[in-house]
Order: sequence, then structure tokens, then C-alpha cells
Amino acid sequence: MGGPKAYISLSDCLTVGFRGQARLIIPTQTSCYECSLDMLAKRTVYPVCTIATTPRLPEHCIEWASVLEWPRRFPGIPFFDGSPFNIDTKLDSDNPEHIQWLLETASARGKEFDITGITYSLTQGVVKNIIPAIASTNAIIAGLLQIFLANRQLLVAMRP
Repeated sequence: MGGPKAYISLSDCLTVGFRGQARLIIPTQTSCYECSLDMLAKRTVYPVCTIATTPRLPEHCIEWASVLEWPRRFPGIPFFDGSPFNIDTKLDSDNPEHIQWLLETASARGKEFDITGITYSLTQGVVKNIIPAIASTNAIIAGLLQIFLANRQLLVAMRP
């Protein structure tokens, strides 16, 4: 096959809140994609003892509703609550009815502990592990990636 000029580079960028990264993966010259997966952000995990007994944050109430209360309320048997839709026993983070149930359950839990700020979008964010993007971070990382790609093109063009 072609040689080094035939290699296809992979560009990868990621933003998580105020943090971001951009990298260019060049076969035989940089580490592969799988070798650097540990650089990705880890999911936030809340201790079960905190969410079960002493919640302090809205996120604790939402985690309690999804991790502890959902399986207790829907223990693997088909459930019909009288509404026009069946609630599947497995939590579906893309199902608006499931998110709404979690929101209502987490809000009730929050009231017990005087915790406010539980919203539909926060409930979705916690259940789906969504971290809001920040436009300025996205712009900086996109610009950095363009610099990487331009430098790569220059290096390839300068090879004999």
C-alpha cells in the first residue's frame, strides 16, 4: 500500500464544561485512540449511603430516584398505572414519562430534606450523565484542532 502518505489521521476533540482536549492521532507516530481512552472524563458516582440516608444536593435526590427507588417501585414486572401508557420496568433515560416520574419522585425526596433546584433538565443531565457544554471552550478546542490539522497538512506536504 501507499506508505506514510497513505495513512489517514484521526482528529479527536472533547469538551466537558470548562475542560477540553484536542488531539491528532497519526498512525505509527502517536498513540492509538484506544491507548488514550483513560483520558476521557469519568462518570460522577455518588455513594449509596449518601443518596439513601443524607442527601445534600439535588443530584443526590435524582440518583436516589433512579438507582434506589425505580427498581423498588418497578421490580421487573410489567406495570400499568392507569394512565394511557405502560411504564416499562427498565429505566429508559430517553423516555419522557420515565424522566417525569424521576423528577416527581426526586422532587418529593428533595422536599423531605429541604433541597431545591430539582428540574427536568437537571434530572435528564444526571440520568444521562450530561455535562453542559460551554461555547467558549468549544470554540477554543475547535480552533486548536484546526491548528493541529493545518500543521499536519504542512508536514505531509514537506515530505520528500
